[in-house]
Amino acid sequence: MKKVRYVARIIFCLLMVFIFCVVGYNIAMKRLHPIKYSEQITQYSKEFEVDPSLVAAVIKCESSFNKDAVSSANARGLMQLTEETFCDVSKMLGESDAFSFEAHWDDADVNIRYGTRYLKFLLDMFDGNETSAVAAYNAGLGNVKGWMGDDGKLTTDEIKFPETYDYVDKVQSAKKYYSKHYR
Repeated sequence: MKKVRYVARIIFCLLMVFIFCVVGYNIAMKRLHPIKYSEQITQYSKEFEVDPSLVAAVIKCESSFNKDAVSSANARGLMQLTEETFCDVSKMLGESDAFSFEAHWDDADVNIRYGTRYLKFLLDMFDGNETSAVAAYNAGLGNVKGWMGDDGKLTTDEIKFPETYDYVDKVQSAKKYYSKHYR
């Protein structure tokens, strides 16, 4: 009888450790992959027909959901827009007089809207190829066009900048996570 109780306690303890590990893993992953601004992500993803998991992944990799983030290249906000990109998107949207970069880069709503519209532009430019679009978001359109093979599609092996290679990998990993856990 003592042996049965001992085995039962061991099984119970192992089961509790297993449950703790699973729950702890999920909590840890949600802390590593937070999602804020989900209303704006959902709204602008629908408006511009961009996968919301991709938008969330770009925000995660660009700014870790910090709306006040500023890069060494002076890209700013959640989606790390430069003034040039901000102005280009403003023209795409027919809003060149509505918003100034200096006054609105830290407005989460405007930054996500403009960043999502820019992602849509890049996805359209590369016929929906996310690897090419994400690489261009990081390294610029000209660089990506120069790296492409004859088939007009970019593979990760063709990315010349280690930073961009890592960036594309991180965005793809984050997108998989967001697709699975934040429906």
